Amino acid sequence: MGKPKRLCRFTPELRNKYSFLKEINGSDSELLCGKCKRTFNISHGGGYDIERHIQSIKHKSADLAVSSSKPLTTYYKSSAPSSRDLEIAAAEGAWAYHTVSENQSFRSHDCFSKLTQACFEPKFHCARTKCEKIVTNVFAPYAIDILTNQLKNANCISILTDASNHGNIKLFPLLVRLFDPLYGIQIKILNVESQPGETSDIIINYIVKTIDDNNIRNKVAAFCGDNTNCNFGGVSRRGTNNVFHKLQGKLGKQLIGVGCAAHIIHNAIQTAADCLPIDIECIIVKIYSFFYIYTVRVEELKDFCMFVEIEYKAILGYSKTRWLSLMPSVERILKLFPALKSYFLSQDKVPLILKTFFSNPCAELWLNFIHSQAATFHQHVLNIEGQNILAVEVFNEIKQLKNNLMHKKQNKFIPLSVRTLIRQLEHDGLVQESDILTVIENFYSTSEQYLTSWTYHFEELEIMECITLKKGPNWSEIEKVAEFISNKGFFNPNNDTALFDQFMLTLQYVTQEKIDEWNLEKNPQINAGFVFSNILKKKTYNVIK
Repeated sequence: MGKPKRLCRFTPELRNKYSFLKEINGSDSELLCGKCKRTFNISHGGGYDIERHIQSIKHKSADLAVSSSKPLTTYYKSSAPSSRDLEIAAAEGAWAYHTVSENQSFRSHDCFSKLTQACFEPKFHCARTKCEKIVTNVFAPYAIDILTNQLKNANCISILTDASNHGNIKLFPLLVRLFDPLYGIQIKILNVESQPGETSDIIINYIVKTIDDNNIRNKVAAFCGDNTNCNFGGVSRRGTNNVFHKLQGKLGKQLIGVGCAAHIIHNAIQTAADCLPIDIECIIVKIYSFFYIYTVRVEELKDFCMFVEIEYKAILGYSKTRWLSLMPSVERILKLFPALKSYFLSQDKVPLILKTFFSNPCAELWLNFIHSQAATFHQHVLNIEGQNILAVEVFNEIKQLKNNLMHKKQNKFIPLSVRTLIRQLEHDGLVQESDILTVIENFYSTSEQYLTSWTYHFEELEIMECITLKKGPNWSEIEKVAEFISNKGFFNPNNDTALFDQFMLTLQYVTQEKIDEWNLEKNPQINAGFVFSNILKKKTYNVIK
């Protein structure tokens, strides 16, 4: 067939009339229909070919479908968000952040979002799916970027890890502790993975892989973990088949090994309490179990409380993980002691160990003693468990506790409530004060010895006491710190001149007045009115007399 005499083109007039058509293949006669997605040629008939295509069945069906539905772009915002839109977005983000920080489930958000719309803001939309996407696609990348920058700018990093069982899954969170010049001490989650076991090889491979993935091998200065044989090889730390020893070998340098001081303090008082004539832990558990789910027994105890004119309160249990959590339970039993003693001695079918305990004239005495000692240990644990405390400050807390126990033993300290009971029992001929004092001194000695044997590894940090700025900085002390961290590979000795220049600048700002102000802000309880509150009470009483 011969070539047509005249070729028709897709002219500007046709383009304006049929805006849904587009030229393809670089030809002005080959067209693509945007509605039915068919291609056709208009070189022979021009506008007639277009009209014939429009009248086709397929095009009419596609045209009908397009006219009956809106394109996706109509749902897009065509203008910049208003201030109201930004406020709603901020509210949705705040709620998503609150959900994560409070460990709440996303499932409840479907109901919450509808409730918020009905009560407060109709445009608020933060149901389960959206809330989850805000967390995973907005907060998570932002948090990772912050962590990446902090790791990049940090000079020294501590690695912290511990195992946590969730059913049959063993999770290993790996945390880092570093100093940020803008935000101070930071503790961040570096990784969380499940592992098939808890051997030192499994843990060390996991730690080293995470360290290399984040490119911080040269910045790791310390390893922190629980005081288990797997982590440190026991109290002497002489073994080689533990995480601490193997991590030093993998990284090729000496690390500072920091065990859990809070656990050590817990274990110290637990070990010392085992030297007492009564088993406090066993008694607490037995009493709690006796009343736990027995309504009749509780009602009977309430009657005894009413008889001795004591307000009844429920017996408290405790967590075996933390021995010092016994303190509230002991305090509760002391408040109910007259009623409990009358109850158990009047019953026939009660555990023999409880009947024997309440028959012992020294039972209340030892409960009062362990309660007063637990309060001292508990306060030091609270000080240690702060987020911003330094390792050298932990060592200072342990030293204070050891000195406290040593002076109690030297001064033969007996709590006033215990001494009062001793006098009563001695008057009745039931005990000898010397026998009680021997047990108490043994308690002080045992707890002090336990603390000494398990905390010697903190002693190398004592050299860094000056950086706490509890007193004015001294160059000889700073020089020793520089030598210490230089041996660890984190300070270049050639920079000692610059260090001295910075030390001189520090002296101009860090005055004793400023140090006192910082100490008061950090711990408001250090003022004399608090520290010597009990002495002031005695002084006030003497003035009144």
